Amino acid sequence: MGRPSPLEIYALLDKSNCKDCGRETCMAFATDLLERQVTVQDCTHLMQDPKQAKKREKLIVIVTPPQKSVIIGVGERQCKCGGEEVLNRHQLTYYNETAIFMEIADDDPDLEKTAKYLTDLVIERMGEMLRVNGITLRCVSGDSEQFKLAAKKLTEASDLPVMLACMNLDILLAAAAEIKDYKPLLYAATKDSWEQVGKFAVQNNLPIVAVSNDLDELMSLSASLQKLGVKEIVLDAMTVFGSGNVALTYDNIMQLRIAAIDKEDSNAGFPVMGVPAAYWIQVKTDDDKKLWEHQYQEIIMSAIMESIDTSLIVLHSGKREEDIWVLLAIMTLRQSVFSDPRIYPTVDPGLYEVGEPDKEAPIFVTSNYRLTKIPVEIDIKGANVNAYLLVVDSEGIGIESAVAGGQFSAGSIAEAVKEFGAFEKVNHRILIIPGMAARLSGALEDEADAYVVVGPRDSSGIGKYMKEQWKPEEFMKIYEDLKE
Repeated sequence: MGRPSPLEIYALLDKSNCKDCGRETCMAFATDLLERQVTVQDCTHLMQDPKQAKKREKLIVIVTPPQKSVIIGVGERQCKCGGEEVLNRHQLTYYNETAIFMEIADDDPDLEKTAKYLTDLVIERMGEMLRVNGITLRCVSGDSEQFKLAAKKLTEASDLPVMLACMNLDILLAAAAEIKDYKPLLYAATKDSWEQVGKFAVQNNLPIVAVSNDLDELMSLSASLQKLGVKEIVLDAMTVFGSGNVALTYDNIMQLRIAAIDKEDSNAGFPVMGVPAAYWIQVKTDDDKKLWEHQYQEIIMSAIMESIDTSLIVLHSGKREEDIWVLLAIMTLRQSVFSDPRIYPTVDPGLYEVGEPDKEAPIFVTSNYRLTKIPVEIDIKGANVNAYLLVVDSEGIGIESAVAGGQFSAGSIAEAVKEFGAFEKVNHRILIIPGMAARLSGALEDEADAYVVVGPRDSSGIGKYMKEQWKPEEFMKIYEDLKE
């Protein structure tokens, strides 16, 4: 079944334009429903009118993606994984980024401290806040009371979603019963335990991980769990390290995604997870290699999984403050993979203060492409320069392309200077434009009635430029002489 159009969705609405959903029209609601900005449940008419039941059911069917989504946890930090419509991002976009769950052992004496650190961890990059999505509590002790106590401590110390990982059925269900109100993900249902775990999950409305390294067996597990009434399933074909096994792990994940998204196999139509943390129990680490070399192998597997839109990954490395580099690497890649290719990441045009600029502060000019504006701002701060940053509307396009395409032009810069009152803030009429926009300098001087200097091609050179080439008195003398 292909992706529905807004008109197909609109045909199933009552077309009353009641605005109860917060949208001006039913057509606007249809468009936003297609883009996951609202849900079917937000349409009160469909949900409350018995006469609309058939249309409601049909609508739910056509807007449900071939890979269903699963929600883990409760509250503001609850995690939605899966729910994708395409194999490759360029075909449309990815909607839910790879969820990163950090593994903590149930006998870890620093469990609560580590959980709090992971909960509070925020990495700001390019205007976005990057965070860990959940915690996997792994049963290492083999003790039911210990695992149950650790689960309780974890939910008290953190509001992050929890995955309970234990292959002992009795221990797993005892801990799950203790924290069932927090909607933990249960790891795992196997060919031996699926019925007991499944019944518990149905009774308590909990998501389950179905596990098998045999894809046929995994599909059989999925089918059996669905017949039992389980609604939320995550599939794990197991992560294997060693010669040739990285390719095997990759192939298994891709086969599951292809079966779900391209072939619309209902048994494969669920989020797919991987466990890079398995490296530490599969590979001998008491060799001559340094710790970071082993961690790097885990990171490589994590990167591979993120690049193919694996719904959820479990990491061992990165939960300690000294290993922040692990999460920096994985989160940076994730941010890139899960950016929406249909839109340019933009910031609002305007005149931004960097530091505490005074009347003598320089005015730097840049585009409103987010991945240009933010690095420029960071580099100005890094150079300890108090300045104004004039952000010009370039339709979200970077400097070089926008200059070539005409979106970043002398006219558009001059308009921004006037609109945002740039020269009213300072005692000079000097603009510093990017080196990649050098050819605009002459026309801009006429358009903006300014003295234009060409800055470095890369904003990392701003510090050196300000020390060696920023000469405002000399520039203003030239400007005044030319005016005469």
